[in-house]
Amino acid sequence: MPASQIPDLVQPSNGINLGSTSFYDGFSTLQPGVTLLGYLRENVLNSIIGSDGQDSPAFKDPSVKVTTAITQISAVAPLSLDGNALGFDVLLPVTRIQSHFGSGGRRLAANSTSFADLTFGPFIQFKPIIADGHPVASFRVAFDLIAPTGGFDRTKDLNQSSGYWSLNPYVAWTVLPAEGWEVSGRTQYLYNFKTNNISNAPTIPSFTFNDGQAGQVLYSSFTVSRELEKGFSAGLNGFVIEQLNNDRINGISLPNTRHRALYLGPGLHFDRLPDWGLNLNVYMPISTRNYTTGPQFNVQFIRPL
Repeated sequence: MPASQIPDLVQPSNGINLGSTSFYDGFSTLQPGVTLLGYLRENVLNSIIGSDGQDSPAFKDPSVKVTTAITQISAVAPLSLDGNALGFDVLLPVTRIQSHFGSGGRRLAANSTSFADLTFGPFIQFKPIIADGHPVASFRVAFDLIAPTGGFDRTKDLNQSSGYWSLNPYVAWTVLPAEGWEVSGRTQYLYNFKTNNISNAPTIPSFTFNDGQAGQVLYSSFTVSRELEKGFSAGLNGFVIEQLNNDRINGISLPNTRHRALYLGPGLHFDRLPDWGLNLNVYMPISTRNYTTGPQFNVQFIRPL
């Protein structure tokens, strides 16, 4: 069978951190202890874009609503590495997926509500860079793993779990270029391992789906904000995704399967730390390829314990 005719059934997960973290991301506590972070993300997906950047003709009036609540526990160890902090993160999502499609086209069945994949790994929070007695930049490096612990139903098209293990290291940074101004980003790399978990594979004569491997992905969130009054900032937030190689089925590279997306929107930041912090974000699709698109709404709550 020609590679162009093989269905792309193992793709990079959309359950990764796409804009969930935003303003002042490079800063975190250096003090030993535990911080609780909560996230709520709502994706209202109403367009399935093909490799040509146009709506896929295979689907009529697609509507996919994804609601994700994430609990993150971030622990800093009681030791100092020349003033830098060593810690460990665990993130557990719960995701609800609802889908509806118009008549006359393909339909994608959703796996309702379930836990999604567990993310965990160590990090180093570096002490801020100080100039003239004020912090001007801060960085954090992490090496996360994503375990396929979430809901996965082989008879469904849309699942909470990717069905495979992933490596997901990142670098988070914040620069304070001038008084009241903040520029932040989190650059992440996603390497997806091979899997034999393939969802809703069709029956194709003389062809068997043995395994698949989603392509590697480089993606980044970014923000620019201005403090309008003490503890309150407004700004621009966004994220960009670039898949580095095609997805594979049975070791065969599937042409034109690389995901690409750019989202932008407004955001607000409330800083009442050390008591609590809050980020509110809206993301709108600007440019996409091989991507299910629509507006995204995000809340991040930070509470040191």
